[in-house]
This record gives sequence, structure tokens and C-alpha cells, in this order.
Amino acid sequence: MQLSTAIRRFFLYDIVRGLTITLRHLVKKPVTLQYPDERWEMAERFRGFLGLTRDFQTGEENCIGCLNCEKACPVDCITISTAGKGREMYAREFYIDYMRCMYCGLCVESCPTTPKSIVHTNQYETTGYFRDDLVFEKERLYDIWEKESNFNGPRPWGKLFGLRNMENERRPVEPEPEAEAAAPAE
Repeated sequence: MQLSTAIRRFFLYDIVRGLTITLRHLVKKPVTLQYPDERWEMAERFRGFLGLTRDFQTGEENCIGCLNCEKACPVDCITISTAGKGREMYAREFYIDYMRCMYCGLCVESCPTTPKSIVHTNQYETTGYFRDDLVFEKERLYDIWEKESNFNGPRPWGKLFGLRNMENERRPVEPEPEAEAAAPAE
């Protein structure tokens, strides 16, 4: 047996080394978050739930019913039925089955509209007791996009292509509280 091996075994080198790593982590600040109240900051390119966008001022849908996102989806989780012809075509029904979606982003990339009509949001949590609860229809997809917390435009593509400022310009201004609400009722 070599001398260095004998010294390591005598002084329990491996155990001491393991304990120093343990002690080092013992004094570090914990990284635990109290989940419902605190949430992790998502990365800029995080691919969460898909949401449909609409014009802030008019409420008009951005989706033109071209079916590109349905064709680009490798798992066929998007189902669209269109109405109208030519430039008046629109998506009458729009469904996304999140049980099948793999959040690849091909549907977002294939969307020809500017601003994009289908975008990834930073939302990532949902529950459902039945499989049908995870098939989102058109209005729920609009709600996902519109109710996103701290909305700064659709995050994954807005900053990359300089469209975030254009979205903020189109967003309506919050109305001022009326003076009548401040006056006491008689």
C-alpha cells in the first residue's frame, strides 16, 4: 500500500471532504420559495401556455384563419375551423389541447401576422379533473394572454423583434376615476 493512500485512509479524507461540502451548503441562504405566494422569475424565452392576441383598442382578433399554426403543429393539438373567404377569413373556432401540446413553438414561428396572433406566455400551471378541462377554446386562449401578470407585450417575440413598444402604443389608456365617485352620496 502506498503512503498517500494510507494517510488518506487514516485521516478519513473522503469523509472530511464530504462533510466540508455539507457544512458549506449549511451556511448558504436557502433557495426555497413559498410557492403560491412567491414564484420563480421565468426566463425571457420561456415557453408557457399559448395565448391568442387581439388588438387592444378595437378588440379585433389578430388571427386571420390561415391554418399555418395547425399545419405546423407536429402533434396536432391545434384545431381551427374558419369562416369567410379571402381577406375576410377568420378563425370561427380555435382549440388547443394542452394534454398533447409539447410547447415546441412551431405554431408561433409559422404565424404570418404582425403582431403574432398566437404567442407563448409566462403562465405554466393549470389543473383539471377531466381531460376536457385541458382543451382550451378561443375565449380561454384570449384570457390567458390578456390576464398575464405584469403584461409587457408577448414576451418571447416582443423584445426580439422590437414589437413590444408597438404593442404598448396600441394598448388603451386606463380611464381616470370619475369625480362623481369621490363625491359623497346624498
